[in-house]
Amino acid sequence: MTKEIAKAEATYSQRFTNAVVKEFSGTVGGGLHLTQYQERLAQHMFIGIDAQLKNLEVKRLEKNKGGLPIVWANIDMNKLAIDAMHRVELGLDALIPNHIHPIPYFNKATKKYALDLRIGYAGKDCYRRKMATDEPVDIVYELVCENDTFKPIKRGKGNDIESYEFEISNPFDRGEIVGGFGYIMYDDLRKNQLVIVTKKDFDKAKNYAQSNTFWEAHPEQMMFKTLVHRTVEKLGIDPEKVNASFLHVEIDDTAAASERVIEEKANKTPVDIDEDKAVDAEFEVNDEPGAPDTQPPDEPPHAAEAAKRATGADMPAPDDLEWG
Repeated sequence: MTKEIAKAEATYSQRFTNAVVKEFSGTVGGGLHLTQYQERLAQHMFIGIDAQLKNLEVKRLEKNKGGLPIVWANIDMNKLAIDAMHRVELGLDALIPNHIHPIPYFNKATKKYALDLRIGYAGKDCYRRKMATDEPVDIVYELVCENDTFKPIKRGKGNDIESYEFEISNPFDRGEIVGGFGYIMYDDLRKNQLVIVTKKDFDKAKNYAQSNTFWEAHPEQMMFKTLVHRTVEKLGIDPEKVNASFLHVEIDDTAAASERVIEEKANKTPVDIDEDKAVDAEFEVNDEPGAPDTQPPDEPPHAAEAAKRATGADMPAPDDLEWG
């Protein structure tokens, strides 16, 4: 195979990676070189985003929502490139469930979709561990029900190790969830930390939510998500490991809720394909109540033809874009 043919057969995901590097370098200045691992993460990012866009476009057509097609040609690539690069630098993988959830918002000012690469609870657990001053050996997450037996063992006189006792007395009838705990474990057992989250804490998180839609449909999963967030926030962050990507996603995380409310009242509108007014990427509503669903369904074979009929033209493919 000649070099020319090999170059011509570069995959769409590789083109996306090149575009991400180009956009990021042009914005932050200076050259940027990806490791092989980071290149693979960027390719996974493309696959995850591409699947989500196809899934949402099919739903848009099926529901006759109208509006701008949800395709690559209508995505704000500059914003996406920078956000994607920050997540790649933190080692997040869009193909691992609950690492990254691409959520498009239509920006009326730019007439394009801005992709919110929202970090899921598994993704936050992943990068927070890596950034910790002392990386934990493991973290245990457990929801506690009213029929379970849970006893925290705090550090104190005669006891150098913080721990707990937990027993599921009746696995078939555990009763209502009354709280949860996270247990952070280190090589030095004296550093082990027990984080307790009460039912009152869960209720506060529910009240802070933009909508109760997902809390009402998936209460157990939403409480688990809250438990993970509250636990990893207790990890001490190493100043020597902090970089621009860490600060970027942390600011995104803390500002996301309030910003979405403001933007929805101004120029940005969340893509609302599934009737819900709330968007919670961790758990999408599906046919099995309470089951998390982060994998998009297979694209029906008639989707491309339906798109042609709806738009009057072929849907833009990734290789039709100006990749630079």
